[in-house]
Amino acid sequence: MKTIVLFLCGLLPPCLVSAQAPATSPAASQRVRLAPQFVPGQTFRYQLEYRTTTETRRTGLVQDPQAPAQLEITWSALVRLEVLPAEPPAPGSVRLRATYEKSSATARSDIHDPEGASLAAQYSKLQGHSMECARTADGKVSNFRGLQDLGLPRFDRGDPKAVAAVQDWLSQISSGVGGLAREVAPGESWSSEQPAAGSPLLGLVWRTESTYLRNEPCRPAVPLDPEQCAVILTKLEMSQSRAVRDPTPDDYRARGLRTAGTWSGSGESLTYVSLRTGWVVSSTQSGSEEMDVNVSSTVDETSVRYAGRVRSQSQLSLLPQAAPPPSTPRGGGSVSE
Repeated sequence: MKTIVLFLCGLLPPCLVSAQAPATSPAASQRVRLAPQFVPGQTFRYQLEYRTTTETRRTGLVQDPQAPAQLEITWSALVRLEVLPAEPPAPGSVRLRATYEKSSATARSDIHDPEGASLAAQYSKLQGHSMECARTADGKVSNFRGLQDLGLPRFDRGDPKAVAAVQDWLSQISSGVGGLAREVAPGESWSSEQPAAGSPLLGLVWRTESTYLRNEPCRPAVPLDPEQCAVILTKLEMSQSRAVRDPTPDDYRARGLRTAGTWSGSGESLTYVSLRTGWVVSSTQSGSEEMDVNVSSTVDETSVRYAGRVRSQSQLSLLPQAAPPPSTPRGGGSVSE
């Protein structure tokens, strides 16, 4: 359980998903479409810093009194993103290749923890591996390649949850702020929800509330090439979307297991999106999840209870030396402060 939670949290950027109806409608002259512009031949890099602290207790027939109560994972990665021609060629469509040029992680726990050391080693194995996807002119991302070759045991087994985590990571970077298909303006808000991937309980969703706060200089700033960014604040909350008699997911049921309990979470992110290109320039996120889940076997009636909390902080930054060339503003009119 601990490994699944840390792995999913580590690869996911801020959950900014498709928008619903806006809460406000500012002047049309300030409206812009915050979606990235990609041209084959472009190459840029993101620096990712991530830290998560997990506090868990496991009880039941397999209780381990020596298991660590706290585990901290620190992960640092440098990711190169290349824009390639679409296959087959199509107007506005491209292929994106993400390569982990550097990836290193460390693990600290209150006692010796082989599981934590193994997880840190798995993150480090990302170095040198690549994945690709196709992006259409309307921002849709599909046809992922290379996920089974990332060097992680969960990918080697084709685990669908681990694969989905990396797909989400690349989708968020390539689709911009939630893949918004419409124009927005300072002061505008929107909400959305999506299923909580990887949870051992059915019916859980992440709900988001995003607000386009203002325009201001991008952070981190590029001294030789200053530009303006849209500042987007997003608040997230995980909760039960509906009542279910049996919250056991299908993959647990297929292994003769039943699950029950509670799982909740919340978080907040602040994202800077270039008004010139639509690229995410930087994003910081913090969040926490609390769980109290019982997993029981339908074969021998044994059970294990997992209870604990996960806290995470992350920072994603577009490196200045990879800043894109100037381009004309997009949207219904000029962008102003």
